[in-house]
Formats: sequence, structure tokens, C-alpha cells
Amino acid sequence: MLVIFSGGSGVGKNTVIAELIKSGDFLLMPTYTTRDKRPLECEGNPYCFLTDDEFKQKISENELYEYENVHGHYYGTSKLLLKNSLALGKILLKDIDVLGTQNLVKSIGQDVKIVTLFLKVESKDVLKERLIERKETEIEKRLSRYEMEMSYCDKYDYIITNNDLKETTNIVLTIVDAEKRNLPFSVTTPFTADEERVAEYVKRLNGGATLSPVKIAYCNGNPYIVEGAHEYLAGLISGKHVAKEIVKVSGVSSVEQSAWQTALKNAAKSL
Repeated sequence: MLVIFSGGSGVGKNTVIAELIKSGDFLLMPTYTTRDKRPLECEGNPYCFLTDDEFKQKISENELYEYENVHGHYYGTSKLLLKNSLALGKILLKDIDVLGTQNLVKSIGQDVKIVTLFLKVESKDVLKERLIERKETEIEKRLSRYEMEMSYCDKYDYIITNNDLKETTNIVLTIVDAEKRNLPFSVTTPFTADEERVAEYVKRLNGGATLSPVKIAYCNGNPYIVEGAHEYLAGLISGKHVAKEIVKVSGVSSVEQSAWQTALKNAAKSL
């Protein structure tokens, strides 16, 4: 499994990745880059550092799944590094920008199970504060990408607001475990399917539209839909992507799931 992290510079992607690696079940998938090495970074963690000429040679040799120029520097994903990393038998973690993610997912196809996570903060002001705290020297350049990057969040499997490192790390661990076991989604309120509503969502998805993310919460490791059950069903029926946004709830109550199970079975028949 390859778990991809995206989000603006300063949202905490690499900090979360570092916490996950401490568990021993994960391995960092390095990215090639031509930018300068930052304090506390070393070769291969989290980047392999190349000159412009070396990077361009990788491009000419078709050694990259994808590459992008971000803030004036190249970033790319190595086919060889991915193959060698997967052979070690651990779950791979990778930090990649929003444009590179779309290209990488298309390039790899069905060869590897990919879970995409978009980390965000509450606002652009919060992001600016974080960039100042880490003494970033190109704050305005990085903030200039904020709206563009946020416009891509609905293209990810999961959207997570990173307010607290421990909380976010636990959420990611729960998501990965649920994805590994293919756990089914349940609902938190009694459900009656509105077939016309689902059909309209399916029509919109097939026409290229994007639906609002499904709001989900986890209870004892199991995913529950808090809001957006009809959107979720439409995604299943159409085979189109519908994002899931993690939300906090005070508690997940147990409700009758038979009507929801029936709706899921009917959706499966439409596939």
C-alpha cells in the first residue's frame, strides 16, 4: 500500500509522516528534488537531492512516474525507488504536491493500492502562522498556492484538518487499518434511501461534477457516515470518486443498519 500525503507547505505532512514511521510498520518513499537541503533533512529522508542536470537526466531516461516544478524546484517520483521500497513489505508513505498526486495515481494505475490523504489547516492565516514559526524564507510564495491547493482537496480519498499531531496521527493509523481490512461504512442515523436523490447525484458525477465530501467519523476503528450517505451511494453506483472528510463527533450511536445494508446491496447491483 502507498499512502500519499498532500497539502500546503506548513500543514504538517512530514511531521505526521515522521510520527507514523516511529511505529515500525511504515517506510518513507523518498522524492527526488532539486531544492536545497533543509536543517534536519538528510539524503533519502525525506528527499533524494539532485542537481537540475541530474533530474533532467532522470526525465530523459523515463525513470520517473511523474514530476512537477514547484516554487522553482523540481520534484519527482522514481519508478526504481518505488519498486525497491515495496519489496521491503511495509506500507509506504509519500509527501507529494496536488498536481503530482493526480499524475502519479494515473501512472501507477492498479498495480499498487493507493490511499490519498489531503491535510489542511483551519485557514490561510493559520498556515501563515505555521510558516512563520518554522522560519520559512519564502512565505508569500508558498501562500500564493493556497487557493489552488485547496481546490484539489475534493480529489483525495480523505481530507483531514491537522490541528493536533497526535490526533491526526491516530486518524491516519485508523484509516490505514480500515483500508487494509476493507471495512464497510455504516451510518450514524436511521437511513431511508431517496432513490431520486441518489440518481441525481449519479447523473452529476457521470457528467464530471464533484460532490461535497462525505463526512465520516471513526468509532472503535470502524468508519461511520455522519453526513452524505446519498453521495456515498452515488459514488459506489457511478464508480466515480467522492471524497471523505474526517469530522469529530462527541460519540457515535448505534442505530438500526438494515435499511443501510439494503441500500448498499442495491448499489452493488448497479455496479
